[in-house]
Amino acid sequence: VLLDGGDTWQGSATALWTNGQDMVDACLALGVDVMTAHWEMTLGDKRVQEIVNKDFKGKVDFVAQNIKTNDFGDQVFSPFSMKEMNGVQVAIIGQAFPYTPIANPRHMVPDWSFGIQEENMQKTVDEARAKGAKVVVVLSHNGMDVDLKMASRVRGIDAIMGGHTHDGMPAPVVVSNAGGKTLVTNAGSNSKFLGVLDFDVRGGKVQGYQYRLLPVFANILPADKEMDALITRIRAPYEAK
Repeated sequence: VLLDGGDTWQGSATALWTNGQDMVDACLALGVDVMTAHWEMTLGDKRVQEIVNKDFKGKVDFVAQNIKTNDFGDQVFSPFSMKEMNGVQVAIIGQAFPYTPIANPRHMVPDWSFGIQEENMQKTVDEARAKGAKVVVVLSHNGMDVDLKMASRVRGIDAIMGGHTHDGMPAPVVVSNAGGKTLVTNAGSNSKFLGVLDFDVRGGKVQGYQYRLLPVFANILPADKEMDALITRIRAPYEAK
């Protein structure tokens, strides 16, 4: 399962000129399975929902347990995604950047609330477990410091794979809480690294894990032909700029 921690649909000239479509197409070509968000919200709520409901439909699960409507507190996106891996049910819970309406202009997401939503996170973990999840992973854009605190206060999370603070963590931090232990990791930014996490699951429980922070030497690896062609095609209309 390939997870994307957010800040992906923006950050370049072509992202600006295509309203994020260049990166959306690249995500689809890359084979992203589950995603959460932060700077995606700068495209505006309507554009975000258009991408989630059209481009990503049936392909990429866009998850965020902590994005709700201001009026009735309804979930805007799915709180988690359930994946079966080697016969094991794995829940991936989304945690979008909690301070989006403060860190970014409020008018971009006028009808949505964010926040850490710690109590709702606990409910979501419990719900995922009740639905058969043997492994629970939080895909987070909290930042490393907030993830460490959340891991100490919410029980039942096996690992938090985080973003936002761009820390390249060569080993996970193991945090104790009322339910046991939670691994907290962060894989840098801009695909400089790939955080690879394998769980050993036996008897319906995690018995062990292996984590590797793989550096991506983009200047040394040969370009993927299909992705290279996609980039060339996307950039072609803007070469003059």
